Amino acid sequence: MDSLEDAGVPRALYEELLRNYQQQQEEMRHLQQELERTRRQLVQQAKKLKEYGALVAEMKELRDLNRRLQDVLLLRLGSGPAIDLEKVKSECLEPEPELRSTFSEEANTSSYYPAPAPVMDKYILDNGKVHLGSGIWVDEEKWHQLQVTQGDSKYTKNLAVMIWGTDVLKNRSVTGVATKKKKDAVPKPPLSPHKLSIVRECLYDRIAQETVDETEIAQRLSKVNKYICEKIMDINKSCKNEERREAKYNLQ
Repeated sequence: MDSLEDAGVPRALYEELLRNYQQQQEEMRHLQQELERTRRQLVQQAKKLKEYGALVAEMKELRDLNRRLQDVLLLRLGSGPAIDLEKVKSECLEPEPELRSTFSEEANTSSYYPAPAPVMDKYILDNGKVHLGSGIWVDEEKWHQLQVTQGDSKYTKNLAVMIWGTDVLKNRSVTGVATKKKKDAVPKPPLSPHKLSIVRECLYDRIAQETVDETEIAQRLSKVNKYICEKIMDINKSCKNEERREAKYNLQ
């Protein structure tokens, strides 16, 4: 210090420079630590992205396999050519009366048409009807109106009404399992899994026009059953309200 003072450097200036130097060293250590943390985070993010890419590829493969499986099942159910009808008749049993009434109920709805052979393309127009795939047809004008519907929920609910009709929906459940909210609840017949798959495919085609994120697509498709269940409850609630109004009117 004496030499610094002899050299003309004030003690106060030296101490200030020393403090600044030490402060800069401390800041440098913090920056190095922050840089190391950022590097580790980048490495982790890179691993996650790699895993995500593998999941996306796996999801695409599963979706392709699912569609292939649906094609095979449709062929076995009579949607495709080269089926031995005599063998099918000999192996199948006559459905029970309750099941026969269920099948006839769906067959009588305006949304059901016999499955053609060979399998027809989707979204083709014929005589004022639109083919949604696998022999399911809907009114062309209503289909075009559906395309401008906002939101997955409203789209799915309106599509369900177009395919099944309110008379069928109010007497069905999505899975055929009785609600747990009522102890004496009687399970209703389930909706056709075949038609449910058509609803999912239509919604998938709609979502795929908005995003290519497979995770988002899967999350949005997973809510199809929930939307249809809500629609069934809305229909039943509306029917009960109408019955109450009629009963009240009759009492007057």
